[in-house]
Amino acid sequence: MAVKKKVRLSRTGMYFLGGLFALLLIIFVPIVLTEMEKNEIASYGYSPKAVETIRKEGLKDYIKMHKDSPTLDAVFSSSDFKKENLAFYEKITYQDQEHFTSNINRLIEKGYSDKEIDRILATGNDEEVQAFIEKDYETNVLRYLQYDYAHLANYDRYKSYQAQNVSMDKDAVIRVNIGLDHPFYENAILISDFSIDVLANKYRKLSESYVPLDLVKIPEEYSLNGEQFMSREAEEAFVRMVEDAAKEDLTMKARSSYRTYQQQEDLYNQYVSSYGAKRADEIAARPGFSEHQTGLVIDIAESNTSVFANTDEYQWLQKHAHEYGFILRYPKGKEKITGYSYESWHYRYVGVEIATYMKQNDLTFDEYYMMFLDV
Repeated sequence: MAVKKKVRLSRTGMYFLGGLFALLLIIFVPIVLTEMEKNEIASYGYSPKAVETIRKEGLKDYIKMHKDSPTLDAVFSSSDFKKENLAFYEKITYQDQEHFTSNINRLIEKGYSDKEIDRILATGNDEEVQAFIEKDYETNVLRYLQYDYAHLANYDRYKSYQAQNVSMDKDAVIRVNIGLDHPFYENAILISDFSIDVLANKYRKLSESYVPLDLVKIPEEYSLNGEQFMSREAEEAFVRMVEDAAKEDLTMKARSSYRTYQQQEDLYNQYVSSYGAKRADEIAARPGFSEHQTGLVIDIAESNTSVFANTDEYQWLQKHAHEYGFILRYPKGKEKITGYSYESWHYRYVGVEIATYMKQNDLTFDEYYMMFLDV
């Protein structure tokens, strides 16, 4: 029977195998750990390109405290990333801008704070931000940009308008957004949104062919001058309002509601002929710029002879019109904003929510629109 001999490794052989094993650990373990590391970092919400930067810059522990950050993902993925600007990056809200990281870096170099940079980026597009960076440093840039409805492109206009017209920063922003730093009717925008909260004024124009699709006839018993029409939702609200007022022995009827472009043109030309162009522009809209063409406006009267501002009906509307979604469109004291003389009879339907907010905050629809709807 053969006897198996035990194979003994020499000391040299053992050293060799141990060295080989160590070498394999050096070569392969980091590869395994690297993949594990990548997967862990990716699980925090970062893209492959961002993961590479995070690993390269030794920021694994840092991003554990900043998971799922669109801003950091963008800057880590950018060739413009600067590690020394991390404290700024983490405080900036992400914006979809081609030069997002570069814009931040350049604004930091200009001397803007993280809060200022955040607002600059939030209020302008990529092109507008880059143009702003080319300007000299602006001290207290948040005086205008703090407002959600501020537009970076209008920054110089805000400064100029305020210096000449108003004391409040907020007023400067709203009024410039309306267009009041330019003459009425200059650079008019053609309206394309015809929802209930459409704004037609001296800077926003309806096309000659526009006709509301949902016009309905106002009941004859609520009309003074023959057939009158309004958009359905506005007409239904008007009827409810009139019927509720009647319960208090008040009479309200439609003197004028929807007008076509041509009807408005004829009316405006009559005013020009009678009073001259300057006065006509104070009391009537030029064709295309009239809210009557939207089908959402109604001129209300108690009778064909009464001065409406002196009636009990007018006083009732002051208290209750907003409850039905109507606003006094051209109030007293707001002529410089609306561009029209005070009209106690001119009511515009905007819906209960907007009408209530406007009443509570003493706003014209021009102001409200620029604050909340011009997005």
